[in-house]
Amino acid sequence: MIIADLIGATRTRFRALSHASSVQAAADAFSDARLGLIIVCDAADRATGVVSKSDLVRHLARSGRTDMPVTAVMTNSVLSASPSDDLRTTWEFMVARRLQSLPLLDPGRRPLGTLDIRDALEAILAFEQDQEDQLVNYIAGKGYR
Repeated sequence: MIIADLIGATRTRFRALSHASSVQAAADAFSDARLGLIIVCDAADRATGVVSKSDLVRHLARSGRTDMPVTAVMTNSVLSASPSDDLRTTWEFMVARRLQSLPLLDPGRRPLGTLDIRDALEAILAFEQDQEDQLVNYIAGKGYR
């Protein structure tokens, strides 16, 4: 199973802002409960950073300013995945680094979506359940579906 199998969910949880956007724009975007991460892009639409809800809360607790550029609160190092990556391996990577969300980028670093760890786990569990059901059917003499 690859991440592209979840492309609908990754697009639902996707939001990108430009470098010129304000912290207020990031706060407004996070009013959508489905979002856990915002990808910050340069003028060529390449990902250059990310903003998590934690980044935003930390900034607001320190200064409270929302008129600053989003680049003031973003994390510059962007860990990412590709839609062609193995879902289970990516999920294990996210668990090991305690990441709730991971940007999906194309080879040119343009954002395609955001993988949420809950969506990944749900898909993995559904796949495993399907495999188990097929095995039970085979053993019971019903064959594969």
